[in-house]
Amino acid sequence: MDHRVEPAPPEAGQGEGKRRRPRSVAAATSIALLAALPALVSAVVLLVSRQDSFLPFGDHAVLHLSVRDVGRERVLLGPYSRFGFYHPGPLAAYLLSVPYRLLGGAHESLSIGALVINAASLGGIATVVHRRLGTTVALWTITVLAVTIRLVEPGFLRDSWNPMLPILPFLLAVLLGWAALCGELWALPLAVVPASLAVQSHVGYLAPVGAAMAVVSIGLLVRVVRQRSTGVVRGARGRRRLVALLLTGALGALVWLPPVIQQMTDDRGNAEQLLRYFRNASPHSSMAAGLRSVADELAKVPAYVLGVDPPDSVLLPQRWPTWAVAIGVAALVGAVVLAALRRRGDVVWLAALSGAVGLAGVAAVARIEGYPFLYVTRWTVVIGALAWTTVGAAVLPAVGAWLDRAADRSAWVRRPAAAITVVVAVLACGSTAVATAGSASADTPQTDYSGDLSLLIGAVHRDLLDNGILRSDGSSDVVVVEFAATTRADLVGTSFTGSGLVLGLVEKGADVQVSPYWEMPFGSRLTERVADARYLATIAYADGTSPPPKPGQRVLAVSGQYEVYGGMLAPPPMPGASNEPAR
Repeated sequence: MDHRVEPAPPEAGQGEGKRRRPRSVAAATSIALLAALPALVSAVVLLVSRQDSFLPFGDHAVLHLSVRDVGRERVLLGPYSRFGFYHPGPLAAYLLSVPYRLLGGAHESLSIGALVINAASLGGIATVVHRRLGTTVALWTITVLAVTIRLVEPGFLRDSWNPMLPILPFLLAVLLGWAALCGELWALPLAVVPASLAVQSHVGYLAPVGAAMAVVSIGLLVRVVRQRSTGVVRGARGRRRLVALLLTGALGALVWLPPVIQQMTDDRGNAEQLLRYFRNASPHSSMAAGLRSVADELAKVPAYVLGVDPPDSVLLPQRWPTWAVAIGVAALVGAVVLAALRRRGDVVWLAALSGAVGLAGVAAVARIEGYPFLYVTRWTVVIGALAWTTVGAAVLPAVGAWLDRAADRSAWVRRPAAAITVVVAVLACGSTAVATAGSASADTPQTDYSGDLSLLIGAVHRDLLDNGILRSDGSSDVVVVEFAATTRADLVGTSFTGSGLVLGLVEKGADVQVSPYWEMPFGSRLTERVADARYLATIAYADGTSPPPKPGQRVLAVSGQYEVYGGMLAPPPMPGASNEPAR
């Protein structure tokens, strides 16, 4: 029985089948491009509208510094974590360094890189579904993806921040694993890079990637056992499986080599810090919160379709409407039952992967330490995308088959199935257009567009030149950048914008150092020579909630809500002197 909505093409060897092959390639390409359209259009818009005031700050500025170091310094680990470790690996920095170099270090380069990664992921997701389930289900998946893009946040596709960047690559990795389960062994090595990107970028992806790997491993083992019992595992099929496994292992060893080198060569191995954290962590969340958070992911599509605004909460669980949760759960359970009754093993395995990732989501939310901020487990949006893709994979072919049986086969045999495809295509095109418009007009998160930060950087730069700290030959004395304390009830204070000041001065050639207190985000290279400083630059709030300039400093510029002080240090700070900011 053909499980696709549209009729299968003629078998190989038939003239009509040969004529259809270019059409099939064109259809597959169109599907991939439609899925990737929001990211592709956003990349073009960002390249065309490049502006001097585009300046990252916060974690984005720190990531820029890390990407800038690729090829110049040892970059063996991922971004820092506020819990005292680094995320497992540098694969994101390596990938983002390509557009960074191609665009000459432009501040937009990391956003362009994120858009390229997400475009490839979106196109890959649609291609995998199209190969396995046909055009109609692929179009349905594109609709689900477009809704998911809208529900995360407007600038999601261009966000290179480590909790956000791996979301779509992780979804692609899960679907590639599913394709391997269904017999397409070529997908197994292809899943290594997106899965590794997810885990290396943010250790929170370890649980869902591990859960998906467990299901894929079990499924492949079941498949091998069944084939051995029938004697079909020998010959070409067995060799293909061996080649796929060898390629998977080789790629895995290659992309995980940098963190292995760090663990073996540094006194403070990051793997030990990760293990220590997981052993000693004190979760502040609960299993109930985890269950509700995962249930919320099933509620988002029906709530969005019916025009319900997302809950105004940055903490988990967000608590989407209970009726929407009920619809989502009922749809998924019904789809699994329908797939089982119709002996759709591929859909059942897809549901199993959805369930495994969902269970990982429950556990991940339950183990959150500190405030359960939404960003910590933002990857759980993949649960909803997988679940609703499973619903479409089970329901649409069944409806098409029922309509075909009910139709008058003496006339328009294919019209019912074609009508479903047309309806779903309209949904896919409409939802993609909305997602594209929203993504193309969105701002890049943690980025200053106002020019305020650029003005502050320029003021410090001029003062460095005037005082001979930064010289025309490119040499520089040590400059300490300080993030002033504040009496504001502010979670991050001036350090968030201050990281943009650090990035800007580094790019202008200054030999920048910050207090050793900030060694985790900035690394030892930018914190080990504070005692050699000859100049002190301080970023502060301009409303009087930050301390005044220190002796020898003066206000260099005021812009927006910030001001910057600068001045020579005389005498130079003694070795061992503390520049730790007030806390």
